[in-house]
Amino acid sequence: MAATSVAEAVYGFIQLGNFDALKKFTPDDFDWSQTFGHQGILPLSAALSNTALPPPAMFEWMIEAGADPLQKHPANTEPVWVLSKNDNPEDTKIRIELAGLSALTFAFAMIAEMRKGKGGANWSARVTEVEQILAILAEGSSPKCKNLSVPQSLVDMWESVREMDSTHNVVFEAADGEVSAHDLILTAASPVLKAMLASTMKEGSSKRIPVKDATSTGVRLFVDMLYTSSTREEPDYKMGLVALDWAHRWQVLGWVSVLSAMLQKMIAPSSFVAIAEAAVLMDLEPLQRACRTFGSTNAKVKAMLKKGTVPAAVRKLLGQPETPAAEEPGEQKRRRTFCAR
Repeated sequence: MAATSVAEAVYGFIQLGNFDALKKFTPDDFDWSQTFGHQGILPLSAALSNTALPPPAMFEWMIEAGADPLQKHPANTEPVWVLSKNDNPEDTKIRIELAGLSALTFAFAMIAEMRKGKGGANWSARVTEVEQILAILAEGSSPKCKNLSVPQSLVDMWESVREMDSTHNVVFEAADGEVSAHDLILTAASPVLKAMLASTMKEGSSKRIPVKDATSTGVRLFVDMLYTSSTREEPDYKMGLVALDWAHRWQVLGWVSVLSAMLQKMIAPSSFVAIAEAAVLMDLEPLQRACRTFGSTNAKVKAMLKKGTVPAAVRKLLGQPETPAAEEPGEQKRRRTFCAR
């Protein structure tokens, strides 16, 4: 498929605000730095320009995929954003030229102009929506690991190294089996494992590391990610949580971000509580935000909140009281009194 055709389709899904289709269609190596349309608008700004704003999760996903909230529109492009009230279009019209603006500064300009209330227009609902997206753009603007495209042959080579079991010299003792790896990879990835394996402790001398509260499938996913940031397995959220837990404990920070992003795609009613608890415990803001977005709109999660089956930490994450409100007492049955004759 021609690159221009792919870009046009991605632009179309962004304009429609169709998040599901955008995720399914967009190639992993899509260039998010390109501009769309004859005006030359950047992807995040295109989403912000929609009359009906897309869900916040779409902005989060675009940033994770590579869209940069700080990238500025070229000075020689002519994208313009216009908004007005249908009942008074001339007096309420807002017009912002995007040349030289990034998505982040575009959002600031939108809020500033809408708050002016030109022509008596009330944009309070839209301002609230943009402020929520602004927080996501600001979070996405902070320094983080960059994703790079590498040749498939390089990934294949490191996968072959991963599979050289006879040369592995460290063993993880999981609850249901053992997983092995090279100490060189482990010490390069984790300062905690480096200290552990270099010490005079049992782990350092035996090169055997007990992880008895973890499944072997979860530990194997963790090790696979260290070598190639990929796996041949079909990971579920339970495996992902085990891998995330140990990446967090052993301070493999780059893979904490990767596994957190993977788990965001696995949030469902059945996995919601476990993933949300992990997000709170590890203070992972992007994962917390994804859980809040899902939990605030999903009917099954709302039902769990009502029944009081959601843990206190997750209730707090969703802006609910940590303890569910006591149910109103039902109508008491009539007392029946008996006595001897």
